[in-house]
Amino acid sequence: MAQAAQKERFQTVVDLLNKGVLDHTYPGAVGYVTRGGDRIFAQAVGSRSAESSAVTLDTVYDVAGITSVLVTTTILLKLIEEGKLSLSDKVSRFLQGFGVLGKSKVTLSHLLNHSSGLPPWAPFFEEIIKENAGPRLGIMTSRSARDYVYAEIQKLPLKYEPGTRTIYSDLGLMLLGNIIELLTGMSLDRAAQKYVFTPLQMKSTGYIDLSMIRRRGIHPVTDQIASTEECSWRKRVLCGEVHDDNAWAMGGIAGHAGVFSNAPDLSRFAVELLRVLKNASNFIEPRLLKEAWSPLDPNSPYRCGWEAPSKENGFSTSGLTESSVGVNGFTGCSLWIDPAKDLSIILLTNRVHPSRNNKKINQFRLDFTKEILNAYVG
Repeated sequence: MAQAAQKERFQTVVDLLNKGVLDHTYPGAVGYVTRGGDRIFAQAVGSRSAESSAVTLDTVYDVAGITSVLVTTTILLKLIEEGKLSLSDKVSRFLQGFGVLGKSKVTLSHLLNHSSGLPPWAPFFEEIIKENAGPRLGIMTSRSARDYVYAEIQKLPLKYEPGTRTIYSDLGLMLLGNIIELLTGMSLDRAAQKYVFTPLQMKSTGYIDLSMIRRRGIHPVTDQIASTEECSWRKRVLCGEVHDDNAWAMGGIAGHAGVFSNAPDLSRFAVELLRVLKNASNFIEPRLLKEAWSPLDPNSPYRCGWEAPSKENGFSTSGLTESSVGVNGFTGCSLWIDPAKDLSIILLTNRVHPSRNNKKINQFRLDFTKEILNAYVG
């Protein structure tokens, strides 16, 4: 598409992104779209925070829940290829103490598709704060904190019988991160580098290990990172530290959150998965990815960690096809892939700056996707 024609076609999208800044939906944002592997739209608007410089296409964001598919799901599929696990395996095969309190039937598939019966969330960070102020001074953001969380999850009773309902659970994704570490013999951040970031040359993507800050004083370069919340309990505006409370207390590395990335890198990931589906890439075995993205339960929106458009995520009226999969992250970032249209749609924002109470992103994400699809079809 000629540059002038492309600019005219997507002008309504640019206007919408700018309106998001004016309406205080977010301080800044990046919209990034590919079709057939080629970039057809890329626009940065606003600033990285209320007081910092302008957003660029390379600005790095805390992508929150996108971590779960970028790292956790992808590595699990790679481990299936290696013959190290099957999604039908029971969790207790890998975590010996897990099978108590009715959890013996829970499988890896249950965790990945949010049908395990585990609670959606628990404030582990509050307990770690107490421990850090008492007998276990120094546990905060350490490997010990991560192990503490894993152990606490294993002690929890289920909220419902496995496989009977689907309710999103951070806890299941945390345990899957633990299992990846056990099977690979390396920390989750190193496994992510080996299996995902390095092969795809995602040079601006990774976890930020908070223990390195605490122990060695090694800080991330924040002049390309969008700020997130002015946090009440961490007593500062977060930048270069994961926003998610539990992931932060665990040292910044978890299966449900923790990754920082930018639009070009996420685009490489999305385009590679589309190439896999066309048998044009061996990044993941095509059969495995096709199975992962096929509906396991017609009543569930989950597709092996990913989500299909649904009423629950607000995308049932987006115009994306039924074959689409994606994730809407808590911090305001989203990634959607539509194989039928050979399309990837990325929206990166820090809607939680300065406060997570800002909910305007929910409607905005839907409007943004609709405008992209209107321009694409138009």
